[in-house]
Amino acid sequence: MMEKGYKGIFSKMGEGLLEKFIEDLKREIEEKPQDPELLFKLGVAYTRAGKVSQAREVYKKLKEIDPQKAGELLDIIYEV
Repeated sequence: MMEKGYKGIFSKMGEGLLEKFIEDLKREIEEKPQDPELLFKLGVAYTRAGKVSQAREVYKKLKEIDPQKAGELLDIIYEV
């Protein structure tokens, strides 16, 4: 029987892929800091990784660039 909270190898692998995706997005954003799609993806990735405070920071930036996308991100952040 599995212990409560056991995530297994596939969940662990998924966490690693998500962290890599976040790092890749951050590098892309360094080159295109005003790209609303990249910022949106980063905010969603942070949310999925349980990094809600970082997702909120992305929301604040996105709100200045694309208020509609920012609203979509905010909905995702508060789904969690």
